[in-house]
Amino acid sequence: MLMARKPKPEPEDRISLKGTKEGLVVTVGEGELLPLMNELARHLQHKAPFFGGAQAILDTGPRELTTEDVGRIRELFSANRMEICAIRTTVQETAQAAGALHIPVVAGSTEDPSLLTSEIQSDHEPREALFVKRTIRSGQNVQCPGHVTIVGDVNPGAEVVASGDIIIWGKLRGTVHAGAQGDDTAMVCALLLEPTQLRIGNHIARSPEGGERDSNIPEIAQVDKRGIVVKPWNMIKQ
Repeated sequence: MLMARKPKPEPEDRISLKGTKEGLVVTVGEGELLPLMNELARHLQHKAPFFGGAQAILDTGPRELTTEDVGRIRELFSANRMEICAIRTTVQETAQAAGALHIPVVAGSTEDPSLLTSEIQSDHEPREALFVKRTIRSGQNVQCPGHVTIVGDVNPGAEVVASGDIIIWGKLRGTVHAGAQGDDTAMVCALLLEPTQLRIGNHIARSPEGGERDSNIPEIAQVDKRGIVVKPWNMIKQ
């Protein structure tokens, strides 16, 4: 008796975007990497209006990826205004590739969890800090799973996203998102605070309409019971 073969799943069946208690998880299943990346690109483009600005855990399971592979996938996310906040894998080579790009690794159902680097932290304490000494121009973006300090301006059309605090030793006129993994205790500081959009955790604020503000002193933005509030940044305490 002939048995009908079960058809192999199409690439779209091997890509999934799901909201979980950990947050958004994007799973890349079995198959050749190139067609899967093409399908992933279509998924991300389709979901961009819903998940734009979101961070996601990329679950690659037993797939072995090189640093170049991980970099290309990260570029796909970035092109659709999303960010890989961690990679879940059961393969040492993929974990090492993620580590080389400073992407945290979450242990999956691996037989030897010691192969993997440290897990993403469950609290809001960032893992890293990034120091940038240049102006961030329109169309450029800076992303870090920790604190970010920029010596230079953040121009309109530029974007800075951090899981921790963002400190701008210059003029902030672009878009910033501090506490991007949901940390409402994060803060944004700048010598001139005039962002196009400012986000802290799950809160959003914009600069007032009508041009530049009168304040020419350093300021700090934080969240309290009223939402995002801005006050003078007293760098030297009396």
